[in-house]
Amino acid sequence: MSSESPAPRPGGTPEPKKPVPWRLYVAIVVVVLAVVIVLQNRAPATFKVFAWSFETPTWVMLAITLALGVVIGWLLHYRRKTSKKKK
Repeated sequence: MSSESPAPRPGGTPEPKKPVPWRLYVAIVVVVLAVVIVLQNRAPATFKVFAWSFETPTWVMLAITLALGVVIGWLLHYRRKTSKKKK
């Protein structure tokens, strides 16, 4: 390995830093919110769906509901996208 530092740019100016993408900030906020939701909703709750009844922590049911919403949204977006291609 070489301990040499990289060659300076012509003119001696430092390399400009790349801006942080806004999606990274959104992802950080979403992760923080998810952690807060999990920590505040650890108590078990009974959920009833048709004839089934089960007890699970509230955050688990919220995560399942979120996942179902994402899948449904993706399917509707995919359907809309394919129907536009046919026209």
